[in-house]
This record gives sequence, structure tokens and C-alpha cells, in this order.
Amino acid sequence: MEVSSPGIERILRKEKHLEENLGKEVEIKLFRAIDNEKQLSGILTKFDKEKIYIEINSEEKQIDRKQVAQMKLKYNW
Repeated sequence: MEVSSPGIERILRKEKHLEENLGKEVEIKLFRAIDNEKQLSGILTKFDKEKIYIEINSEEKQIDRKQVAQMKLKYNW
């Protein structure tokens, strides 16, 4: 048997994960590019069933949840 933890840069899959990490920096990989970017990082400000909202350079962006391939906490080493 192997035991491991989700680590510092945990993948956020469930509503509970999102709720616990509001106000923290996240990295989002997208299925399709938005503004020529397939990877975004910013502060998770809020979310609902259809959208994820992150703040990038003092500007809030809305991302359709269907566009998100992966979202994880970002830790600045």
C-alpha cells in the first residue's frame, strides 16, 4: 500500500477544493486558448456552477468551466 498527500500544488477538482482555496493563486490549463493563452494564473476570486473567476493584474476574468482542462494551486518557489 502506498500513502501520499495531494502536495502543495494540489489539483482542484471538487467544489470543496475551490471553496477552501478562494483568495489563493491558481494555475488553469485550458482546452482552447483564450486571448492566445492556453494557461492562465491568477487569484481565484469566486466560482459558480458554470464559471470560474480569477483576478489577473487587477482585472477579473471569467472562464467557462467547460474550458478548464486542469486547475491547481500555484506555489511560487
